[in-house]
Amino acid sequence: MNDPKAVDSLLEGHPDLLTTDEVAELMRVSQNTVLRWINTMGLTVISVGPRLRRIQRSDLREWLLEADQLKD
Repeated sequence: MNDPKAVDSLLEGHPDLLTTDEVAELMRVSQNTVLRWINTMGLTVISVGPRLRRIQRSDLREWLLEADQLKD
């Protein structure tokens, strides 16, 4: 499990709803990687249109806490 304090520090000051671009920038990965996390690794999203997705900061936090134990 990742360190909760480190994850909280990473997410501090970010909005409650993040775009996939914002998550990609925050995590320093491509948007395709974020989409893979959504499609195959259980990162929860809210769909607000056919190509519009938002990720709740609280869902991202929980996912990050367990991400080091997930299998791709």
